[in-house]
Amino acid sequence: MRILVLCIAVAILALGVFACQQAQETPAEQAETQVEEAVEEVLEETAMVDPVCSMGVTAESEWTAEYEGVTFYFCSQDCRDKFIEEPGKYLEALGEEIIET
Repeated sequence: MRILVLCIAVAILALGVFACQQAQETPAEQAETQVEEAVEEVLEETAMVDPVCSMGVTAESEWTAEYEGVTFYFCSQDCRDKFIEEPGKYLEALGEEIIET
């Protein structure tokens, strides 16, 4: 009988430890999800600004380019071509502009 009670007590203790570990991991996972969502929002906002000339554009623009899974919109074919040649240059400049605002 004592062995049975001891086994039950150990099982309850183990479940308590497991539950505490899960509770500690959950906030970190929630924070990671929130960061990912914030990054997606920023990417969506920057995709609606022509990264070459910083002109506001809409999703109806006929000039677009995909870069690292994000669609960017342009005010003209010329801006689109410049972006395709050197996307890093224009995204870095656009990032600096967003930080300053």
